[in-house]
Formats: sequence, C-alpha cells, structure tokens
Amino acid sequence: MSRQRTPFKMLFAVLAFAIVAGVIYSLVPKQKESETVISGSGKNAHGQLANYSTSGTSSIIDIPEKVAEVAAGFDHSLVLTEEGHVYSWGDNTYGQVGIDSAKGIVSGPQKVDGLPTITRISAGFRHSLALDTDGNVWVWGNNIAGQLGTGDRTDLRKPTQITLPGKVTSVAAGHRFSLVTLDNGQVYGWGAKCENDTKRTFAELMQLIGQSATGISYYVDANADPSSSDTQELCEFQGFVAVSSLIPVEIPELAGSLQIVAGFGHVLALQPDGTVKSKGCNAYGQLGYPTADIVPAETIPGLSGIVSLATSTRHSMALDRDGNVWAWGADNTGQLGKNLGNLEGVFEPEIVAGLPAITSIAAGHDFSLALDEQGKVWAWGVNNNSQAPGIDAADYNSTPKLTSLTNESTIIAGGAFILAY
Repeated sequence: MSRQRTPFKMLFAVLAFAIVAGVIYSLVPKQKESETVISGSGKNAHGQLANYSTSGTSSIIDIPEKVAEVAAGFDHSLVLTEEGHVYSWGDNTYGQVGIDSAKGIVSGPQKVDGLPTITRISAGFRHSLALDTDGNVWVWGNNIAGQLGTGDRTDLRKPTQITLPGKVTSVAAGHRFSLVTLDNGQVYGWGAKCENDTKRTFAELMQLIGQSATGISYYVDANADPSSSDTQELCEFQGFVAVSSLIPVEIPELAGSLQIVAGFGHVLALQPDGTVKSKGCNAYGQLGYPTADIVPAETIPGLSGIVSLATSTRHSMALDRDGNVWAWGADNTGQLGKNLGNLEGVFEPEIVAGLPAITSIAAGHDFSLALDEQGKVWAWGVNNNSQAPGIDAADYNSTPKLTSLTNESTIIAGGAFILAY
C-alpha cells in the first residue's frame, strides 16, 4: 500500500544547468496531480533524489500516478505506475534513464516514452529493463558488455525491444548483465561479455588484480569509465558469473526459480522449496559457500524457509518466513551486522541480530535495510551520504538502527541512496 497525498497542482519552470559532468535537466511536468509520494535520502550528485537539483540529502518525490513498483540502479531510478507507465530520473550519461534528449543528469521524474503497457521493471548499474503485458522485454542504457542483449555493444538512449525465445514473466538487471525468467520456468541471461575476452582463469585474474578481495574491490569502487582497460578486466571477471554473451542464452541450472536477484558479480535464486541457489563470484563469500573460488549454481547450506532475497555489490541478504534476516559476504562497513570491519568475508549465512520481525529487505552498496511490521525502516552499514535518515552519517555501522522513515510499505536501495513509500 502506497503512502498517499491529497492531489495538488504543481507548476515548475524548465531549467538547465551546465556542469562539468554534463547537463542537469530539470524537466518538471507541468500541471500534474501527485498520486504517490516517495521519500528519497542519500547521495544526490547525479540527481538520485529527484529534487530538481544535485544538492541536498533528502527529498519528497511526487509521482503523478499511483506507483506499483520502484527500482534503483547505482545512480538512477525507475518507477512503474499502476497504469503501466514508467517514470525515471538520475544519471543519464549512458541513456539509462531512457530520456533520449537528456545527455547528462535528469534531476526530476520524467515519463519514459516509447514503451507499451509495462508490468515489471529492473534497474542495473547503468542499464534498465522493462517487461510489457505481452511478455516482451525492453532495454536501454549502457551496453559495453552486452547487458542489453542486442547482439552488439552500442548504448541505447531510448527503450528498444529485444528478441527472446518465449514469453517472459520476470526481469533482473545486474551490474553489467541481465537475467529473465520465461513462463515455462526457463532462465535466460546475457551480458558480462568483454570485447577483449582473454578467458583468464580465476587464479590468473586474482594474480592480475592483487591476489586479494581488496584487489577486486578496487574495480568495484573505482566506478571507472566503461571503455577503460580496468573495466574491461572487470567485465572478464564478471564473465564467470552466470553468463557471458552478447545475446540471450539459457542458464539451465537456474530454471524453476521463484525469484532471481543479480548483484555485481553474483546471482541469487529462490527455489520453490524455500532454499536458495547462488552462482558467480565468491571473493567475499557473497555466494554463501565456504570457498573463495568461483562455483556453479549450488544450494546454499543452512538456508531454508526463505521468502525473499536481496543483493548488492559484495554482500547478500535473505528473509525467512519467521521474519529473520540472514546476511553473508563482505562486512567492511558493518553491512552484515557482524562488526568485523574487513573484506575477508563471511562465507556462510548468519542471522542479523538486533532486529524485530521483518517484512522486507534491501541491499545497497555496502549498506543494508530492513522494513519491520510497524512500517519502520532499519539500516546498518555505511551511511556517509546520509542515506539512512535519522542515523549519524558514518563510514561504519555494524548495529541495525532505526531510521526516521516510518509508515512505509516498500524500501528500495540504490548505490548510495534510499527510496521508500
């Protein structure tokens, strides 16, 4: 259930500000009635908070239609309305917002044109996916590793339909790869395909980047230009995930999954019996296996009765039917609630202590969120961008704390920002 506001008229001017990174497009709809109000908090350097600027750490985002779903990428967001329309905002450097005329930052909600009636959305690192009522998938944004599934590496600044072997029922966008589930339970994926694919082994790559998870972390945190050699090596590393292809290919071991979430270099898949499979990079333990190597899809030991999943850059989360939150992977900012303060990783899922019964979870870049039965939002991990309002801004927080967000029904975590409604 969405938080509602009494509809009111809004009238704003169209503004454009020149900045070093490009252009901020404050293209605010005129004479729109607000139907759903979304709270935004955290980093706003790329317009992530949709307050028609790139400053401030909190905002109230007015959507002119009732909201059905919200998705957040690293620096951009998508909103799906009950009428099947898509709104978006944030960093549009690679076209991930889907506003073809805006080449830089879109700092307020804009309707994405060129789409039919949409039923599901997903936002990746710098690309976006949408599923229409006929089971077709639409893609736009960055395509350096083939994450759009078009068979090439050309970025798309407006939605484009791709070809798949059947009717799709769900979509999941990861860092530079994408996954879909068909109505027959088959799972297809694409992306993570480097232009200069050297087919290095895991051991060779570890040696190349420093023989440690910290070396991998460099590539995660650098946020390098997709055309750089560093990012190309990162793409090769991701090629070990679940797929490495410019076009959709089947991933048989994930067939029949109820929910699939895609992280930076790994995938989690919820099974009908309440267990969880994971696949991809395990440098920080984010797969939940007691090994640092890359492994095929296997069932995570110790997890049962799971009802939903969340994952981000280098940690993973699961919610069980009793309202317990499980976490594993890196704990360098306290995002597991373990107070380890390192990247060595927790390779087996453990319950996060200090939480009441939880109804939903979300994972951002090195921070975690949980929504309790009273509509209150809990947060732990990094908070240096004040993404968790009401909690002191800090680089480290290993204890789940109540934020000032209340009466919420849905929480979404971006790279360094939160959306709630």
